[in-house]
Amino acid sequence: MQDSIANTPNVTVIVSARERFSLAIRSLNALISATKEPYGLIYIDAGSPKGVASELKRICAEQGFTYHRIDHYLSPAQSRNRGHHMANTKYVAFVENDVFVADNWLTPLIECAEQTGAEVVQPLICQGAPLHSEIHHGGGNFTNDFDGFFNGPVDARRLADRHFLHQGKQVGDVTLARSETQVCETHCMLVRRDTFERFGDFDEKMPYSKDHVDFSISVWAKGGRIMLEQTSIATVCHPDSAHPLEAMDLPLFVLRWSPKWQRESLDYFRKKWGLQADPYFDKYAKQKNWRYHDNIVLPVVRKIPFVGSSHKVQKMASVAMLPFVSAVGTRLGNRHATRTSNWNSREIQ
Repeated sequence: MQDSIANTPNVTVIVSARERFSLAIRSLNALISATKEPYGLIYIDAGSPKGVASELKRICAEQGFTYHRIDHYLSPAQSRNRGHHMANTKYVAFVENDVFVADNWLTPLIECAEQTGAEVVQPLICQGAPLHSEIHHGGGNFTNDFDGFFNGPVDARRLADRHFLHQGKQVGDVTLARSETQVCETHCMLVRRDTFERFGDFDEKMPYSKDHVDFSISVWAKGGRIMLEQTSIATVCHPDSAHPLEAMDLPLFVLRWSPKWQRESLDYFRKKWGLQADPYFDKYAKQKNWRYHDNIVLPVVRKIPFVGSSHKVQKMASVAMLPFVSAVGTRLGNRHATRTSNWNSREIQ
C-alpha cells in the first residue's frame, strides 16, 4: 500500500504547441527519457499534421498518457486551459512542444513549490543548440516599480518587460540561486492546480503576444508568487539554423505571429492593465514582423543562388515579401476567428 501511494503521481505534465510541430515527436521522446519520477501526461494536440499526430498518439498510448486531439489550431492559452481542466493532480507542469527538458527537471520544481509555497515555479530556460547551455530566461521583471504598478496611479504604470535576464550568456558563466521572479515564461513551468480555481484560467483573449506577461501579472495581482528554480533546466528551440522551420510548420507559425493576433493581444493587454499611456507599446508595434523576416523571408532569400548572401538583396526581398506574408497571416487570423466562433457554438450546443 505504501509503495502504491509513493508511486501515485502528484503532477500532470501538459504538452501543447507554441508555434510549430516539427520538433513535437523529438520533444516528447526527450521528456519521457528525462523524467524518472511518477507523473501523468496530457497531450493537447491541436491541428498537427497527420503523420505527427499518428506518432504522438502511438507514443501516448504506449506510455499510458492521455492524448487529446483537436483538428484545428488553438492558441496556447486555449490549449493550456483544456489541459489543466483535464488534470486532477496537485500540480500541473506546462511544456511546449519545441522544448527539451534536462534530466531531473521536474522534482526540483515540485520541491521548490513545496518549500516556498509559490503558486508558479519556472526552471532556468535555455535556448538553441547545444541544449541546456545558453540562457534564454533566468528570471526578470515586468515593471521597474512593482509597488507602484499595483498601488500607484493606473495611468502612471509602465511596463519594463525585462524578462530575458542573462539571455545569451552561458549557464556556466552565471551564478544563479532560487529566487522570486516577476515574470515566468510559459515554455516550461509548474503551477499549483488550485491556482486556477482561485485566480482563474489563462486569459484566452490574449491569443499570443505577451500572454506570459499577462499571466505573470495576474498571479502577482491576486496575491500569488512566482519562483525561479535554477537547478531545473529546459531548453526552448526557437527557429534557427539548428532547428529551422519546416514546411509543416508554416501555417501555424504564420498564424501564431500574424499582425491580427499580435494587435488583438497587445490592444487587449494594454487596456486590461491600464497601460494606454505607456510608450512601450508604440516601440513594440514597430517590431511585429521581425519573426516573419528572420524565420521565413531570410531563409528563403539565402537559398537564392549567387545573390542570397547579399545584404542588399536580402533587404530588397524583405521589403517585397513581408507585406505578402503579413497579408497571409491576417487572412489566417480572420479565418481562425470565424472557425473558432463556429466550433465554440457547436461545443456550447
